[in-house]
Amino acid sequence: MKILIAPDKFKGTLGASEVAAAIGRAIRRKYPQAEIIEQPMADGGEGSLELLAAALPITHRHRLQVTGPLRRPVLAEYLLADNKAYIEIATACGLKHVPAPRRNPAETTTIGVGQLIDDAIARGATDVYLFLGGSATNDAGAGMAAALGYRFFSNRPNDFVPTGSSLRYVGRIDTEEVLPELGRVRFTAVCDVDNPLLGPQGATYTYAPQKGAQATELPDLEASVAHFAEQLNHWLKTDVSTAPGGGAAGGLAAGAMAFLNADIRAGTDVLMGAVGFDALLKDVDLVITGEGKIDAQTLHGKVVSGVAKRARAAGVPRVIALCGRSEISPQDAAALGLNDVYALLDLSSITLEEAMYRTANSLERLVGVRF
Repeated sequence: MKILIAPDKFKGTLGASEVAAAIGRAIRRKYPQAEIIEQPMADGGEGSLELLAAALPITHRHRLQVTGPLRRPVLAEYLLADNKAYIEIATACGLKHVPAPRRNPAETTTIGVGQLIDDAIARGATDVYLFLGGSATNDAGAGMAAALGYRFFSNRPNDFVPTGSSLRYVGRIDTEEVLPELGRVRFTAVCDVDNPLLGPQGATYTYAPQKGAQATELPDLEASVAHFAEQLNHWLKTDVSTAPGGGAAGGLAAGAMAFLNADIRAGTDVLMGAVGFDALLKDVDLVITGEGKIDAQTLHGKVVSGVAKRARAAGVPRVIALCGRSEISPQDAAALGLNDVYALLDLSSITLEEAMYRTANSLERLVGVRF
């Protein structure tokens, strides 16, 4: 028997490599004669850099101080390999840089992302991948653009850097001081979701509450982003309001399309290509994937759906997902291409505390029971 273990992280508890290792230990006890491959995965959000660093033959890691989401200095990093830069935007504007009591996507900024791009271009990057996920922002990439020379004006003479709440005041976008090299660089925005910029499934209503926005604040935030989208269309001649994936990272994906002429690609596709995932599927009898919570968002481009789709296309007989909690129906699981979904919290022998704080041990116990 040949088994491929390809999970995402269990957010807040274990990284993808730790999840794969825990599952691998339990599977080896159950099937000591099996050939087992552990391949941690990511979907374009947090964890992508570590996956790429392990997968790419020669990479250089560059660390620098940039402006964080609260406009205070933070240490961020990116990878550079063969003139290709790989930037995980959360290192510059992620929720990890914002203490819980201060989380407010109306006031946070993506300036640091633009500073990372500027540094990568200065080091010779001609191909830049932006891995979008885990942001603390809702500024549609305005801060990133400002760091690269775009200028934003209201009805006052001085330019300003808009945040989620002040996008509504933008009345003019000036491009005279934009970094000239931007036009010679190919940009790819790597998304883990397909949500648009605006609407009930868009950046604000879907993700801003996870970043600290209150329900009563969402209509104003949405109106602010909608106004900004109109300005992008007017001044840059690009309509990004309905583009699939444009809502990723608080609209940073839409901003990347408008300001950088970026292509949008699914994170799982990019990262599967980097690790040679299709080759790993050869002659595999069982694929085990997983993530911390399997829910409606899993259906929109997360690791579990990407792995299951590739496994089915390759003719793998059985595909199983492990998770902490599952909120999808058996019908949804089947539509994803999964034979079964096994959740830690479905086992009476595993408490919520164990699932959260002893996740590796709980995963091993889950495998022992279900396989």
